[in-house]
Amino acid sequence: MTTNRLRKTHQGTTVADIMTGNPLTMSVSETVGQASDLMSEYRIRQLPVVEGRELLGIVTDRDLRSFLDTAILSDPQAREKALATEVQEIMTTNPLVLSPDDDLQEAIELLIEEKIGGIPVVEEVEGLVGIVTYVDVLRCFLGLLNETPR
Repeated sequence: MTTNRLRKTHQGTTVADIMTGNPLTMSVSETVGQASDLMSEYRIRQLPVVEGRELLGIVTDRDLRSFLDTAILSDPQAREKALATEVQEIMTTNPLVLSPDDDLQEAIELLIEEKIGGIPVVEEVEGLVGIVTYVDVLRCFLGLLNETPR
């Protein structure tokens, strides 16, 4: 019953309504070590890779883990070399993207179907304007639960 009430009162919600605007980003020449440090410091799992505001790719905590797994088991020089690798070597190019005007329900379905944690939000003229993550979706849902009478 609560789900139906939520659906009726929030139809037409867009990605822009819940996305994280102006996300932290990296340039292609920054390193895997810098990406790891940023993700740890800000407790995030995705970093869009940009040139200006143009989205070139995305690097995720999964990308880092799979890339660094072999280096961690190797000697210290191999680890240092891995940490100094530019993110363009390990990023996902041509990632899925959303528009700020895309329907939130469709965005959530995409997150679930693709089993990913976040999708960059790109506006045609402005370029990267945000990112929508599963945490954004959970925050939105929690807000809806808090405002919905039981």
